[in-house]
Amino acid sequence: MTKRTLFTKTCLVAVSALLIAASTGCTNTEAPAPAVDASGKSLPTLGEGGQQAAQSVKPDAKVESLMPADIKAKGTMQLVTDPTYAPIDFTDNTGKIVGLEPDMALAVANKMGIKINITKGDFNGILAGLESKRYDASWAAFSITPARTAVVDMVSFMKGGTSVMVKKGNEGSYHGVFDLCGKTVTAQTGTTQALIVLPNFEKQCTDAGKAPITPLLLPQQDSANQSIASNRAQAMLADNALTAYYSQIQPEAFAQIDSILVEPSLAGVAMAKGDGELAKAFQAAIQSLINDGTYGKIMAAWNLTPSAVKTADINPTMEG
Repeated sequence: MTKRTLFTKTCLVAVSALLIAASTGCTNTEAPAPAVDASGKSLPTLGEGGQQAAQSVKPDAKVESLMPADIKAKGTMQLVTDPTYAPIDFTDNTGKIVGLEPDMALAVANKMGIKINITKGDFNGILAGLESKRYDASWAAFSITPARTAVVDMVSFMKGGTSVMVKKGNEGSYHGVFDLCGKTVTAQTGTTQALIVLPNFEKQCTDAGKAPITPLLLPQQDSANQSIASNRAQAMLADNALTAYYSQIQPEAFAQIDSILVEPSLAGVAMAKGDGELAKAFQAAIQSLINDGTYGKIMAAWNLTPSAVKTADINPTMEG
């Protein structure tokens, strides 16, 4: 099973006021500080307006009619995420889980006429938690793959893929996959990047007779980021949204390699496989948000409009 997606670099605003020193560890567990332009004028904070748009959503009778009886009776849905993946899921300086997906989750829940409770989980254990019904659903930057949809149902809500990030100052040495040959390349354990992209890159290097890649798989995205800052690894594979985010909020520490973009995919919310009731409710709720414009407002608030989709689908392929 696999994870996470690709988004365009140009979709993220610069929030340069947040600079986390590489020597003390680089995490994405703090909210961006307000940014200013060259004239000193305040710029919108990344995510500003997303929560408000979600909070204003009213129940949709059609969506409510599709909700499983047990969840409707409880009036609350138990959600889980791995909040170490800014700007999709992360924590602010109060410990609150924030990001694109928490805003989407709230908007969807309001369409469903229920409340939500979002808890933190280890990414590698989330799908098992869904299968055991410990959680009702998960928004955790999941890319949709055949391996995943074989064990859980997924409803698409955005599109993406994979990018490369290196330490600032080294970007001139990386232009294509072969520039990764002979290097230590890191990725978060259990992700699409760790299970699909990195092995493919390793094979390309060895097939071409070049020095092999040394993979460095780490359990937390924050740890992968830190491995770049500390020179433990020379390159990192992750969602383009994440690499773009860090290259802009920490421009003195990281650089995104625009020319290495692979594995286009759709991202979605995941839930246990069953009779499809909950998946249909999610599909209807997300589509309703797309149709009424709320979805576009939330995507724009996080500067991810280029990653927007026009339809929400159950267990789709990228081509679908």
